[in-house]
Amino acid sequence: MRVCLVTQWFPPEPGTMVPSAIAQSLQDLGHTVDVLTGFPNYPTGRLPEGWRVRPYQRDVISDDLTIHRAPLYPSHDANAVRRMANYVSFAAGASLVANTRVPQPDAWLIYSSPATAALPAMLARRGFRAPRAMIVQDLWPDSVTGSGMVDGLSGKIIGGSLGAFCRASYRSCGAIGVISPGMADVLQARGVPADKIHYTPNSVDDSFLMGAEPVDWRAEISLPEGLVFLYAGNIGPLQDLVPLVRAFAGIERAHLVIVGDGVARDAVEDAAAGMPNVHLRPAVGSAEIGRLIMGADVQVVSLQDTPLMRVTMPSKVQTSLASGRPVLVHAAGDPAELVTAAGAGWSSPPGDVEATQHVLRRILSTSVEQRLAAGQRARMLFEANFTTTAALTHLHELLDYAGRGGK
Repeated sequence: MRVCLVTQWFPPEPGTMVPSAIAQSLQDLGHTVDVLTGFPNYPTGRLPEGWRVRPYQRDVISDDLTIHRAPLYPSHDANAVRRMANYVSFAAGASLVANTRVPQPDAWLIYSSPATAALPAMLARRGFRAPRAMIVQDLWPDSVTGSGMVDGLSGKIIGGSLGAFCRASYRSCGAIGVISPGMADVLQARGVPADKIHYTPNSVDDSFLMGAEPVDWRAEISLPEGLVFLYAGNIGPLQDLVPLVRAFAGIERAHLVIVGDGVARDAVEDAAAGMPNVHLRPAVGSAEIGRLIMGADVQVVSLQDTPLMRVTMPSKVQTSLASGRPVLVHAAGDPAELVTAAGAGWSSPPGDVEATQHVLRRILSTSVEQRLAAGQRARMLFEANFTTTAALTHLHELLDYAGRGGK
């Protein structure tokens, strides 16, 4: 079967391990895959050196994997107009490319982040229409209206328009995958039939971790004795890193290393000013990030406490579990429940500095053996639920259900 995977984000952009893993899983299922994506500009909003936006670019990776790049307006800042221009321009450019350049698919698979990525499949011309499945990564319009990007009357108008579009995109799909249990409940409350919803957790190819030589953080940035807590990823308002940084104030033998970039980096740098145990490092490529992750003692996941964030499951959770290190979840809802129920780490109330400091002291009081055991449980949880092998079953069921017309 020929599957067209529509995803605005794809390598070489950092943080795109999930859509890359989906493409690989589709190949492993025996499908020919056409990836319809944009030109790399995440997370800075700037194209890497050597890249430029073109009307179309085709990269043949192998006999069963071709990447089709559509034009877009590069942006990833806090300006609502520019950010929406980024989303809408990709949806428009990808719709044109889908109808003129991409071979006729037997099925569409939409990586729904942003929600506008559904448009190319929805606007497919006659003869290019095929069963559609969607994996919802972020709930829209919540991701826009809840991020502070828009507010007031304009926020209500945009939220209403996006909400109507999302409902239409859900109706157009034969099957909808969700990445967390809570997300299924939200979609059902919004009118999506329960039998259409399939639990399709994100998987992570852990080869970049297992083959990595761990970096010696203490030598790398001249750290004194203590535990290294690593946050690696996007630095935005939804990650709520400022109170996490403040929680490390005065906590001896605990070092927070933040690796990444994003629109909230300046605010995080300001919060960390004068704190000797908080260290900010620039974003790195996939070839380097594995070494940094494997060199840490504790992995950190951080999200704001909002209704949206409680039912999301960022791929950082799977990557953290795959590392075999214990996890500190500075978040609420599904991510915290997953980790703590398995005994794979600890959770702290996001935004609560004092409570997070209490959790940090508790972690520091644990023995090496206790932390190793938590890390082993993290790895076991990953292997049972989030490997690429596990993803094959979920993807097969999703596409099969969509192909049978939701029956």
